[in-house]
Amino acid sequence: MAPPGGKINRPKTDLGKKLFKRRRVLGRQKRKKNQIVGAIIDKDLITVHHLKKRSSSPRANITLSGKKRRKLLKQLQHIKQEATVMDDVTSAVKPAAQTQEKEKATNTKGCHGDVEMADTE
Repeated sequence: MAPPGGKINRPKTDLGKKLFKRRRVLGRQKRKKNQIVGAIIDKDLITVHHLKKRSSSPRANITLSGKKRRKLLKQLQHIKQEATVMDDVTSAVKPAAQTQEKEKATNTKGCHGDVEMADTE
């Protein structure tokens, strides 16, 4: 039989609690200080999902698979192509719109001098 006043199921004293907390905190700081930070490969192609993964586990080497890398590169190329096409279209539309406005100004004062035509698109 156990002697009276044994340690079984006895609540921890403040000193015991503090020691365990101190050990836990110091261990956490030590791990954080000695943490090896993994390399980010393809920084231009990194996605939000990879950044989330990086924040939760900074040691993780984040590498994109070849398939994912090619897909992201293609997406970027398509975005650039669309941007250049839109720039070309807007630059072509502006001079055409200016010439139409000049024609309207000359054509609206025909038989009905006080009526202006509305542009409907």
